[in-house]
Amino acid sequence: MCRISQNEEGATLIELLFSSIILIVVTASFYRLLLAFYQNYQNQEEIAEMQQQARVAADLLSREIEVAGYDPTGSLFPPEGLPNENKLTKAMSRVGCERRAHPAERILEATPVVFHFLADLNGNAVLDDSISTRKDIDEDVRYEWVGASGIDSCGIRKAPFTLYRDTGGGGGGQEVAFSIDQFKLVYFDEQGRALPERALSQDERTRVRKIGMTLRARSERRDPNNPSGGGFRMRHITFEVRLRNM
Repeated sequence: MCRISQNEEGATLIELLFSSIILIVVTASFYRLLLAFYQNYQNQEEIAEMQQQARVAADLLSREIEVAGYDPTGSLFPPEGLPNENKLTKAMSRVGCERRAHPAERILEATPVVFHFLADLNGNAVLDDSISTRKDIDEDVRYEWVGASGIDSCGIRKAPFTLYRDTGGGGGGQEVAFSIDQFKLVYFDEQGRALPERALSQDERTRVRKIGMTLRARSERRDPNNPSGGGFRMRHITFEVRLRNM
């Protein structure tokens, strides 16, 4: 009988190990590539969010603060700048740590981290919704930045590195921008001189003509590929706003 010979040799152990190593290397390289793409996507997303927060804070502040003291009828704020005892803010308006109706004045508070102003936007010479038949929205606005301590100027716990906006409606301050790790307001008088960097007195507030603002937005996570800023991405914005109605 004629027997047909066949090659019965299979892959050797060394060949199997070599093939496995190649497969592991290729898989690891592919995984690292995917991870790099994902990390880059996250970084770009955080940069976009950080820039958006900085723009929101800067745009909102500059647009609203510019109208501080607006009084088209001339009957809401006395010309000498004193508080008007006959015109009151909303009943839940916060000045300092006190929520109540306060005598109307163009600027109620001015500190390096707080700015509280009034503006008669609808021209009805009142500020309180309970009196006016025309809603006085956004006529009593208070901005406050809360820093690393997470405690506001009245000792109330808030989210750190956050800018708050309070319109005196009783709901308290609402978050309008977060991840703002630096914030500072500087006030200038009619001669362009900087006023003291503290809570301004009533007389000093009447002299404010311009506000300089500096803020810095920070990414939420550290980027190991970014050696500056402790690994955080930063966006600085500095601008000035002239108060046309002061």
